[in-house]
Amino acid sequence: MRLDQSAYVAALALLLSFTPSCARKSAEQKAKPAESATAEPAPAVKFAKVTERKLSPTLELTGTLAADETSEVAAATSGIVTKVVIDVGTRVKKGDILVQLDSSDPALRAQAADASAAQALAKLGVKRGEKFDANNVAEVRAAKESMDLAVSEADRTKKLYEGGSVAASQWDQARSRAEQARAQYEAALNGAAQGWAGLAAAQSQANLARKSVADTSIRAPFDGAVAERRATVGEFAPMGKVVAVVVRDETLRLRIDVPETDASKVTVGKEVTLTVSAHPGKTFKGLVKRVGASLKAQSRTLPIEAEVANADGLLKPGYFARAYVELGEADTNALFVPRAAIGSSGSANRVFVRSGNRVVERIVTLGREIDGEVEIRGNVLPSDEVATERVDLLQDGVDVNVAPASGAK
Repeated sequence: MRLDQSAYVAALALLLSFTPSCARKSAEQKAKPAESATAEPAPAVKFAKVTERKLSPTLELTGTLAADETSEVAAATSGIVTKVVIDVGTRVKKGDILVQLDSSDPALRAQAADASAAQALAKLGVKRGEKFDANNVAEVRAAKESMDLAVSEADRTKKLYEGGSVAASQWDQARSRAEQARAQYEAALNGAAQGWAGLAAAQSQANLARKSVADTSIRAPFDGAVAERRATVGEFAPMGKVVAVVVRDETLRLRIDVPETDASKVTVGKEVTLTVSAHPGKTFKGLVKRVGASLKAQSRTLPIEAEVANADGLLKPGYFARAYVELGEADTNALFVPRAAIGSSGSANRVFVRSGNRVVERIVTLGREIDGEVEIRGNVLPSDEVATERVDLLQDGVDVNVAPASGAK
């Protein structure tokens, strides 16, 4: 029993002598990876100061740009398409040929109508441009001369009859010849009038035939651009077929719906500033030209239209636009940050404000854009600085290596 106790004590002493050494080794092994690990350096980020501007209050709205005029150009006559001069996007001037139809058949009809008109004109003995006088027609002149002669003979015979020199039968014959001559003269006058009416009809037919020839050249109704081409060489184009859609786009219409609560603030002549996603950082100017007469029943909004100059062609009909209508009231303070400072988080916009060596995320609402800076509304102060680099990579509360603020000396 004493022997077993001695062996137990010896084993316990041996175990205790090894435990500190193993613990130290284990601690050293655990410490080595920690010592060898290196912390990732904070990203270097530049900041810019929030700027404050005095601006007149505006009404922020959204709308759509539309062409000042849109024309579905249709064929005024029928025919085979022989030539298509335009295509989508072609710039055209008023009167330019868009599509050419076969003109051979209308040209032949025009020649026939011209010949009929010339024949009727020659029959009447009237030269082109002369005023019509039925008494100048040869048949009418001859009938008038015969009538005058018959009337004179009847007058002489009457005097002789009354003097007893001739019989009553001679006077009756002379009077009958005068009446017949007068009737022939009136018939000649009527014939000449009918001939003149026929000439007018023939000339109208000739004019219609010439118009048909002209209509085979389908032309642009105004200066603009071709939005659609709907004709192909070789196809038959019936009268009324739309061969192209032309839009007038030197001036565009911005169509906006104003909420009922703000309807009284928007009047004709108010200035409008707008932006489109196709040209980020660029603003365009317009003026309110038309205000709707009544509200839309379903949306309770008032439709208005502003005209926007588009001589450079940067804007296109159909663009969605964000518009700011100047209300003309007293100026207010507005905060602006560089466009590069704006990030996105889902459907929200955000900026990162400097707080020491960290950044804090602030959700903001965007407003007007002026000279590359964007108006923001939210929990941002005029004294704040916002990150302008790595905005899409930053997170709320992350440490950064602060570079000098833009514009710092």
